Amino acid sequence: MRLPDFLIIGAMKSGTTGVFLDLCRHPRIFIPQNKEPNALGSDAVLSDSGRSDYAAEYAGARDDQLLCDATTAYSKRPDREGVAERAIAVLPSPFRVVYIVRDPIDRIISQHYHEFIDGTIHSDIDRAVREEDRFINYSRYGYQLAPWIERLGNDRVQVVRFESYKSDRQATIAQLCSFLGLPVEQLPTIESAVHNRSEEKTVMNSFWHQAQQSVWYQRGVRPLLSPRWRIQLQKWVLPRGPERPAPPSLETVHWLKEQLTPEVRQISDFAGCQELLWKGYGPEEEVGAPK
Repeated sequence: MRLPDFLIIGAMKSGTTGVFLDLCRHPRIFIPQNKEPNALGSDAVLSDSGRSDYAAEYAGARDDQLLCDATTAYSKRPDREGVAERAIAVLPSPFRVVYIVRDPIDRIISQHYHEFIDGTIHSDIDRAVREEDRFINYSRYGYQLAPWIERLGNDRVQVVRFESYKSDRQATIAQLCSFLGLPVEQLPTIESAVHNRSEEKTVMNSFWHQAQQSVWYQRGVRPLLSPRWRIQLQKWVLPRGPERPAPPSLETVHWLKEQLTPEVRQISDFAGCQELLWKGYGPEEEVGAPK
């Protein structure tokens, strides 16, 4: 029974789908049917049956392939606690962690649009970020990564800057292959298309939701489609999402940067960077100034 060799733990709306799909181009990485099994999100995985169900996600892997679990809920503290502890309890001891981070405010704006499309939040982002703690919490990258660093150390945790990935996907994925101990020369050339862009966000209508839950789809169609093709299929058949809501006000941007500047410093330290990962959050710069 085999369990994942590495985790992509988030952050939500920071390019995890793209990194997952690009990494899965390497022949030594197994492509599971479920990108986000979310097995480490509850104590059920600590039982024999829970581990067996988790391992079933990777039953088709070759012995020479690495197994990946790319679940963004693993970096959604305090809504999901104890993930690092469960991972240590059940995963093979050398397992590694990849954490993709994006400019914290850009990530919040993307999350708000995502939830607005899904109908779980209103369009007023200024009010949303003050009413719902999750918007700021999921951008508190130092806080999210701290349990992993404390238990695994820096050598087994790789921080990936989304903006660097977006500007040079080939180089970023090659660096991740090296981190995972995979031969970089076996990595195919990665095309320029960007996966899961916000402007391509689709709306899950009732017909498609029912179709996805049907027996004919779950047993007949889904096993034949890779995650890459399922994403493409949704782009073809589902309607596009509504226009983006108005961006946050300058007052809200100022307030968010005040909240998140310490986190930017901490995640920059975790990443081993001499400078901050994003401009506009340093003490020498005016908080709230345009990026």
